[in-house]
Amino acid sequence: MKMLVTGGNKGLGQHIVERFDAVSISRTNGFDITKNHQEIAAMSLDYDIFVNNAFDGPPQESWADFGQTQVYMAVYDAWRNTNKSGWIFNIGSVGEQSIVAPEPRWETYRVSKAALSHASRQGTQAFRQDLVKFRTTLLTLDRLDTELSRSRPTWTGNGQALEDISNFINYTTNINANTTIEQATFYVNFNFKA
Repeated sequence: MKMLVTGGNKGLGQHIVERFDAVSISRTNGFDITKNHQEIAAMSLDYDIFVNNAFDGPPQESWADFGQTQVYMAVYDAWRNTNKSGWIFNIGSVGEQSIVAPEPRWETYRVSKAALSHASRQGTQAFRQDLVKFRTTLLTLDRLDTELSRSRPTWTGNGQALEDISNFINYTTNINANTTIEQATFYVNFNFKA
């Protein structure tokens, strides 16, 4: 099966690209999820699996415009309009589950991931109601074990193993055709010692 991954140039995206021999699109090769929604959606039609991984942050920037959610909605519409089957994986965050006051500023990361979560679950309902042939799964992730996470002062030495996420994607794409997984939430014990 052919897989397309947004933001596949580092971290989780790069891991998925390498694990599944997928195609990566990101700003480094001319695709910006804040500007190229329709182009990405059209390109996704040539793939069986679309992993909506790229985020349009950093969250304090004014140009962070819900790009990940907009890309998902464009891909959803393109797949629905062409009666396409396959899988869409939206990469969410457990951060969206914590509601905080907007002081000193709005936490656009949390708000954007909450919007993605809601849109993704609507896509799952469309499959359940036989409105689309493709399946949508939201992966709600905790802190990942990546080079970026390990470089932060808050790193405790523990994060979600990227292999666990790619193993879950592999599992999900092999379940029965009448079944979908709406959401999988991955938590990690930051202080766990082996």
